[in-house]
Amino acid sequence: MRRDDIRHENRILIRARLRRRNERYRSIFRFSLALIMATMISTVTLSLRAFALAEYSSAPSHKCYTSYTVQSGDTLSSIASDYITDEYASADRYIAEVVSINHLLSASQIDEGQTIILPYYTSDSSN
Repeated sequence: MRRDDIRHENRILIRARLRRRNERYRSIFRFSLALIMATMISTVTLSLRAFALAEYSSAPSHKCYTSYTVQSGDTLSSIASDYITDEYASADRYIAEVVSINHLLSASQIDEGQTIILPYYTSDSSN
């Protein structure tokens, strides 16, 4: 083979290698771009969903109080189950607040006919 033919073949091989390398880089670039786009779309979607849920669930609530006359067989636990709202972390915390508001010595210190004050939350601002 002639020297010019060998150089020509080498150039062809080098161009083929460069084409394969460039195609590999393009494939990696396309994959990276698709991954970035998918991440951005899911981030935006989840953010919008979280924002919508926060808007829906965070209606302004106002703390209100009502009086309640203790009936026969009532306990603070049974009363709490009727008046507790989602703003309280637990029934125990609600009962502790009722005990505090009414200056009771303990949660068992209620008597039939006694009037106690009960807190609750509402989104209705007219209460």
